[in-house]
Amino acid sequence: MKRKHLRLLVLFTLTTGILTACGGDDGENPTLNVNIENQFVNLPSNVSVFFQVTDAAGNGQAGLSAGDFNIYENGSLVSEFEAVRKIQPNERIFDYNIMLLLDLSGSVLGSENLTSLKQAANGFVDEVLPHEGASSAGAIKMEVWWFDGSENIKLLQPATDSRADLTGAIAGINANMSSDNSTNLYGAVIQGVEVASQRLSQTRQLDEIGSSAVVIFTDGTDQANRASKGQAIEAVRNADRDIAFYTIGLGGEIDENVLGEIGKTSFVSAVNIGELLNSFREIGDLINNRANSFYLLEYCSPKRSGNNQLTIEVVRGSLKGSATANFDASNFNGSCNLE
Repeated sequence: MKRKHLRLLVLFTLTTGILTACGGDDGENPTLNVNIENQFVNLPSNVSVFFQVTDAAGNGQAGLSAGDFNIYENGSLVSEFEAVRKIQPNERIFDYNIMLLLDLSGSVLGSENLTSLKQAANGFVDEVLPHEGASSAGAIKMEVWWFDGSENIKLLQPATDSRADLTGAIAGINANMSSDNSTNLYGAVIQGVEVASQRLSQTRQLDEIGSSAVVIFTDGTDQANRASKGQAIEAVRNADRDIAFYTIGLGGEIDENVLGEIGKTSFVSAVNIGELLNSFREIGDLINNRANSFYLLEYCSPKRSGNNQLTIEVVRGSLKGSATANFDASNFNGSCNLE
């Protein structure tokens, strides 16, 4: 589905019958969660639902195909002979922005760990950014910021889908960038939330659907005392639900409890610099799964009138989950297509 087509569908919800999400699952303790993000109908009888699939731990479920989904209307299974359908992964229907926020205080820049950090950051870029020519190229963008003990975070590389631009910016990190040995971790977290929120707002103003991730690396604790731990954690807790937070800690001077609260989506630690690359890749894998766990279901409903309940069921091996939404089929007819 082309992005222009999605914008038209979203705008169409202002003038036609709108699906109403009812929530739901596949029992009291579903093993998969289907979270409806947006839903809309379009004459003659097109029904479209944008949703995410996660497991019980909140990890995104990427790689699902049409055969992994069942569609029910008013409790009855709708066969493919009754309703033409298609499932699309996220890369053509929404934007995903990643903010990499690096601790480049003097303890990092002035140490032998700097080279390994740059290698790990480049490995992270390679892990999460699609290669040029891939179907998802352009859907995922990354920007790189850094912080030390000063008041404000600093932009190293604006948001881009270019691997070359990102790796070039990371390669330019050097010991002369900062001589500040303090660490304004809490202030950086708060400003990171602000930047990610701005990105989401910009996407939504274009009538597009988006999601963001903030990835924070540090090798220590907050020393600058420019903001409190409570303020940083509150900023993360109150952030838009479409922003995920990941933290990566290095060495024995980090506070794992604090980084675990800030990295509410996931926190990983590396005991030594040799483990750092794997830590970045672990977070990269989680982000990939989350970014590709959004799907768009489009189908031609056989209903021709009345209020109806749609249930989307996903089955992956022994795992199962579902969600429901209501839609009005008034004035539906049989000339539907999914072109």
